[in-house]
Amino acid sequence: MGVSIDYLIPYVRVEIGDTTPASYRYLDEWIVAALTLSVKKAQRYWRSKYLITDKGYVTRSTLISFDTVESVGVIEDRDEPILVLLAAIAILEGGLENHAWDVASWKDAEISYSNIAGGQIRNDNLKRLKVQLDDMIKAPTKRLAWTQGSPLPGFMNEFERKTEL
Repeated sequence: MGVSIDYLIPYVRVEIGDTTPASYRYLDEWIVAALTLSVKKAQRYWRSKYLITDKGYVTRSTLISFDTVESVGVIEDRDEPILVLLAAIAILEGGLENHAWDVASWKDAEISYSNIAGGQIRNDNLKRLKVQLDDMIKAPTKRLAWTQGSPLPGFMNEFERKTEL
Protein backbone atom coordinates (compact mmCIF):
# COMPACT_ATOMS: atom_id res chain seq x y z
CA MET A 1 0.00 0.00 0.00
CA GLY A 2 2.75 2.48 0.86
CA VAL A 3 2.99 5.33 3.29
CA SER A 4 0.82 8.45 3.29
CA ILE A 5 2.63 11.63 2.36
CA ASP A 6 0.69 13.51 5.07
CA TYR A 7 3.66 13.44 7.45
CA LEU A 8 5.38 16.10 5.30
CA ILE A 9 2.55 18.65 5.71
CA PRO A 10 4.10 20.43 8.75
CA TYR A 11 7.42 20.81 6.90
CA VAL A 12 5.67 22.38 3.90
CA ARG A 13 3.79 24.73 6.23
CA VAL A 14 7.07 25.87 7.81
CA GLU A 15 8.63 26.42 4.37
CA ILE A 16 5.75 28.58 3.13
CA GLY A 17 5.29 30.43 6.43
CA ASP A 18 1.83 29.06 7.18
CA THR A 19 2.53 28.25 10.83
CA THR A 20 -0.43 29.66 12.81
CA PRO A 21 -2.96 26.83 13.30
CA ALA A 22 -5.84 29.20 14.05
CA SER A 23 -5.49 30.96 10.70
CA TYR A 24 -4.01 28.51 8.18
CA ARG A 25 -4.08 29.93 4.65
CA TYR A 26 -3.85 26.53 2.96
CA LEU A 27 -5.98 23.45 3.59
CA ASP A 28 -4.26 20.13 4.29
CA GLU A 29 -5.89 18.70 1.16
CA TRP A 30 -4.18 21.32 -1.01
CA ILE A 31 -0.82 20.66 0.61
CA VAL A 32 -1.25 16.92 0.00
CA ALA A 33 -2.10 17.73 -3.63
CA ALA A 34 1.09 19.84 -3.88
CA LEU A 35 3.14 17.04 -2.29
CA THR A 36 1.64 14.53 -4.73
CA LEU A 37 2.58 16.84 -7.58
CA SER A 38 6.08 17.23 -6.13
CA VAL A 39 6.63 13.46 -6.13
CA LYS A 40 5.41 13.33 -9.73
CA LYS A 41 7.73 16.22 -10.69
CA ALA A 42 10.66 14.55 -8.95
CA GLN A 43 10.23 11.43 -11.08
CA ARG A 44 12.16 13.24 -13.82
CA TYR A 45 14.99 13.92 -11.39
CA TRP A 46 15.11 10.43 -9.88
CA ARG A 47 14.04 8.18 -12.76
CA SER A 48 10.72 7.26 -11.08
CA LYS A 49 12.28 6.29 -7.75
CA TYR A 50 8.93 6.72 -5.96
CA LEU A 51 5.44 5.88 -7.15
CA ILE A 52 2.45 7.79 -5.79
CA THR A 53 -1.30 7.34 -5.98
CA ASP A 54 -3.77 10.20 -6.34
CA LYS A 55 -4.70 9.68 -2.67
CA GLY A 56 -1.12 10.50 -1.62
CA TYR A 57 0.31 7.04 -0.84
CA VAL A 58 3.97 6.61 -1.77
CA THR A 59 5.72 3.34 -2.56
CA ARG A 60 9.25 2.62 -3.71
CA SER A 61 9.86 1.58 -7.27
CA THR A 62 11.20 -1.95 -7.56
CA LEU A 63 13.38 -0.91 -10.50
CA ILE A 64 15.61 1.46 -8.47
CA SER A 65 18.07 0.42 -5.76
CA PHE A 66 17.87 2.32 -2.48
CA ASP A 67 20.33 3.18 0.27
CA THR A 68 18.71 1.14 3.04
CA VAL A 69 21.25 2.29 5.65
CA GLU A 70 20.20 5.92 5.29
CA SER A 71 16.44 5.57 5.26
CA VAL A 72 14.08 3.60 7.43
CA GLY A 73 10.85 4.82 5.82
CA VAL A 74 9.58 4.60 2.27
CA ILE A 75 10.94 8.01 1.25
CA GLU A 76 14.66 8.39 1.82
CA ASP A 77 15.59 11.01 4.42
CA ARG A 78 17.70 13.00 1.96
CA ASP A 79 14.79 13.21 -0.51
CA GLU A 80 12.24 14.65 1.93
CA PRO A 81 13.56 18.27 1.84
CA ILE A 82 13.53 18.21 -1.96
CA LEU A 83 9.90 17.07 -2.05
CA VAL A 84 8.99 19.74 0.53
CA LEU A 85 10.67 22.45 -1.57
CA LEU A 86 8.94 21.28 -4.75
CA ALA A 87 5.58 21.35 -2.95
CA ALA A 88 6.27 24.81 -1.48
CA ILE A 89 7.18 26.13 -4.93
CA ALA A 90 3.98 24.68 -6.41
CA ILE A 91 1.87 26.25 -3.65
CA LEU A 92 3.54 29.66 -3.85
CA GLU A 93 3.46 29.74 -7.66
CA GLY A 94 -0.26 28.99 -7.53
CA GLY A 95 -0.77 31.64 -4.84
CA LEU A 96 1.24 34.18 -6.83
CA GLU A 97 -0.79 33.42 -9.94
CA ASN A 98 -4.03 33.64 -7.97
CA HIS A 99 -3.15 37.03 -6.49
CA ALA A 100 -1.65 38.49 -9.67
CA TRP A 101 -4.86 40.39 -10.38
CA ASP A 102 -4.87 41.84 -6.85
CA VAL A 103 -1.49 43.55 -7.24
CA ALA A 104 -2.13 47.11 -8.23
CA SER A 105 -1.16 50.68 -7.72
CA TRP A 106 -3.39 53.70 -8.11
CA LYS A 107 -3.48 57.31 -7.09
CA ASP A 108 -5.87 60.22 -7.28
CA ALA A 109 -5.59 63.79 -6.06
CA GLU A 110 -5.83 62.88 -2.37
CA ILE A 111 -5.20 59.15 -1.88
CA SER A 112 -2.63 56.72 -3.23
CA TYR A 113 -2.60 52.93 -2.85
CA SER A 114 0.00 50.33 -3.76
CA ASN A 115 0.45 46.69 -2.86
CA ILE A 116 3.15 45.99 -5.44
CA ALA A 117 5.71 45.45 -2.66
CA GLY A 118 3.68 42.48 -1.37
CA GLY A 119 3.76 40.87 -4.80
CA GLN A 120 7.50 41.48 -5.00
CA ILE A 121 8.04 39.80 -1.61
CA ARG A 122 6.13 36.73 -2.82
CA ASN A 123 8.19 36.67 -6.00
CA ASP A 124 11.44 36.97 -4.00
CA ASN A 125 10.39 34.06 -1.75
CA LEU A 126 9.71 31.95 -4.80
CA LYS A 127 13.13 32.77 -6.25
CA ARG A 128 14.77 31.89 -2.92
CA LEU A 129 13.07 28.49 -2.86
CA LYS A 130 14.15 27.77 -6.44
CA VAL A 131 17.76 28.64 -5.59
CA GLN A 132 17.56 26.29 -2.58
CA LEU A 133 16.22 23.54 -4.81
CA ASP A 134 19.00 24.06 -7.36
CA ASP A 135 21.55 23.81 -4.55
CA MET A 136 20.10 20.46 -3.43
CA ILE A 137 19.56 18.77 -6.77
CA LYS A 138 20.51 19.43 -10.36
CA ALA A 139 17.75 19.80 -12.89
CA PRO A 140 17.41 16.75 -15.16
CA THR A 141 18.22 18.86 -18.22
CA LYS A 142 21.51 20.14 -16.79
CA ARG A 143 23.37 16.91 -16.23
CA LEU A 144 24.80 14.12 -18.29
CA ALA A 145 22.74 11.08 -19.17
CA TRP A 146 22.95 7.91 -17.11
CA THR A 147 25.77 5.69 -18.27
CA GLN A 148 25.19 2.36 -19.92
CA GLY A 149 28.45 0.45 -20.16
CA SER A 150 29.38 -3.08 -21.03
CA PRO A 151 32.81 -4.60 -21.64
CA LEU A 152 33.85 -5.71 -25.08
CA PRO A 153 34.29 -9.50 -25.20
CA GLY A 154 37.89 -10.53 -25.89
CA PHE A 155 39.32 -7.04 -25.44
CA MET A 156 41.20 -6.17 -22.26
CA ASN A 157 43.09 -3.09 -21.08
CA GLU A 158 44.06 -1.83 -17.63
CA PHE A 159 40.55 -0.48 -16.99
CA GLU A 160 38.58 -3.62 -17.85
CA ARG A 161 38.35 -7.04 -16.32
CA LYS A 162 38.96 -10.10 -18.45
CA THR A 163 35.64 -11.24 -19.92
CA GLU A 164 34.80 -14.75 -20.93
CA LEU A 165 32.92 -15.57 -24.10
